[in-house]
Amino acid sequence: MKAHLSQLFWMTVQNPAQAAGFLRQLHVDRVTGWMILILAIVLNTLAYFASISMFPPPQDIAIPLLETPFLVFTVLGSTMVTLVFAFFWVGRMFDGKATFDTILLMVGWLQYMRLAIQLFGMALMLIAPALSSLFVMAAGLYGIWVVINFLQVAHGFETPAKAIAVIVFSFVGLAVGLSVFLSLIAVTAFGIS
Repeated sequence: MKAHLSQLFWMTVQNPAQAAGFLRQLHVDRVTGWMILILAIVLNTLAYFASISMFPPPQDIAIPLLETPFLVFTVLGSTMVTLVFAFFWVGRMFDGKATFDTILLMVGWLQYMRLAIQLFGMALMLIAPALSSLFVMAAGLYGIWVVINFLQVAHGFETPAKAIAVIVFSFVGLAVGLSVFLSLIAVTAFGIS
């Protein structure tokens, strides 16, 4: 199992379209897909707190809402769940053919990729902080290319243009949804009525 995950990791890095095709053929059921995503969110939340405990951000840029594990888990979880639905439904608007379960599995897998990058970035931060920042930024930019490939393969788009459109529209919807959600959290957290 470990060897298969390692192989899939490197396939995702070297040939995202091939990795997406592999994931699409797995036919993982929905319950398992949700479990994969939830575990990834829990692990990313733990990695986030490990990171800020090792390298605390300056107080002037610290975000109070992201100082408790429950809120970080909630924000990250709601973001990922929203993206799953957005990538599926917006893709369908562009005549995409992906199943919901495929999108769910792909978003879950991308969270494990994110976790690996975050952990490697933390290790690199101990050795070469400047290099770590460049690595995380480069990985983030390359990550966009990976998502484009995943959506193109999942939905069966002929060109990357539709996959890019799906990402743009999904993130616009995500921004609107999260702004409303975070407003509600802020109201609850600070007791503002």
